[in-house]
Amino acid sequence: MYPPDLSMRMVVLFFAFTYYVTAATTIITVTAPPAATPTSTTYTSDSDFKSSMLAAHNFYRGEHNASDLSWNDTSAEFAANWAKPCVFKHSGGPTGENLAAGFVNVSASVEAWGLEREKYNFNKPGFSEQTGHFTQLVWRDTTSVGCGRQNCNGENGTPGWYVVCEYYPPGNVIGDNNQFFIDNVKPQIKGEAGDTIETGVTGVTGVTGGGTRRFGVGWLSWLIVVAAAVDFAL
Repeated sequence: MYPPDLSMRMVVLFFAFTYYVTAATTIITVTAPPAATPTSTTYTSDSDFKSSMLAAHNFYRGEHNASDLSWNDTSAEFAANWAKPCVFKHSGGPTGENLAAGFVNVSASVEAWGLEREKYNFNKPGFSEQTGHFTQLVWRDTTSVGCGRQNCNGENGTPGWYVVCEYYPPGNVIGDNNQFFIDNVKPQIKGEAGDTIETGVTGVTGVTGGGTRRFGVGWLSWLIVVAAAVDFAL
């Protein structure tokens, strides 16, 4: 039998220890890793891919006084077949062509092309590697587009979803003292140069491949790497 004062101290210490353990355990938290971002249906659904592609293209064309594009199934089939091997380079085919890879959704891919308009000099129209995607995108004589995609996820160095778009008739036609560009790439008639299709998708890491340009009957292609965060080996 302990003296009363010692027993009381032991009881107090017991409750103090119990309180400390309880208090200590209440501050322990477990943080689960964030869920992976789901793949956009604009890539996984054929209908969403087609409608989003047309909407994104026509958003920029409308701001530059160009008529809406229609969907070209033949071009879309060609684009899909070209995208399948996940080789990020131009096909050298007879149509205009833009490439993109690694963007979060279809709109972001097209935005990467469209926002090149901020670099285009409408007072000195003509072809430039820095603006070739944009000029093809809004080329007035182009009437149809067909696009394909492939989930490459790093295969052959191509990040994420790989997008290929084919344009007919092709744009970026060079000659006649750049009169083709004067006639086909019009200044913005509404909105602002930095306008985006969807809030929050601009600046997403990705890479783009330039459109094609035409010299008489010949074609030249080039690749442009954007979004410096990507380590992309050509």
